[in-house]
Amino acid sequence: MTKDELRTRLLRQLWQQKEDERRQRSEAIRRKVFRLTAFRRAQTVCCYVALPYEVQTWRMIEEMIGHGKRVVVPVTAPRKRLWLSEIRDPATELGRGAHGVWEPLPNARRPVPVRDLDLVLVPGVAFDRRGHRLGHGLGYFDRFLSRVPKTTPTVGLAFRFQLLNRLPAASHDYAVQTVLSA
Repeated sequence: MTKDELRTRLLRQLWQQKEDERRQRSEAIRRKVFRLTAFRRAQTVCCYVALPYEVQTWRMIEEMIGHGKRVVVPVTAPRKRLWLSEIRDPATELGRGAHGVWEPLPNARRPVPVRDLDLVLVPGVAFDRRGHRLGHGLGYFDRFLSRVPKTTPTVGLAFRFQLLNRLPAASHDYAVQTVLSA
């Protein structure tokens, strides 16, 4: 299958997943994240703010902040780039940005350099067992991951059906170091 065919099939499965299954699996993934040594050591964590069909991260973000972690989220920029902003109160600081993605409102943006990250939690439409990632096809996260220091752990979050044996990968695709699924 091509990337576009895989993306279409998996996005359909993501949207068709029952809400209670999504919630239960997201909770199981949250527990796995919190047990990671890299997470326990991390002071600054980059976490995506989930779209409705993705592994849910709102509770995870709130708990990380509650545990004293510095949480940063991606903000879309021109030329399909992402930059990072710290959030302290997701309930009041986030609004819909480009492509319907939740990101900090203009008055709540606190830029954070990529070199400050201790851990990056990455969304995807699919991952394979080597860490290759299939995104939405716009390249935002591949460009972002290319700037993350190699020593910074990158962790993909996925539901079990999103984890495939092998994905087609190009030279500009960046793999994550670990994938957590449930």
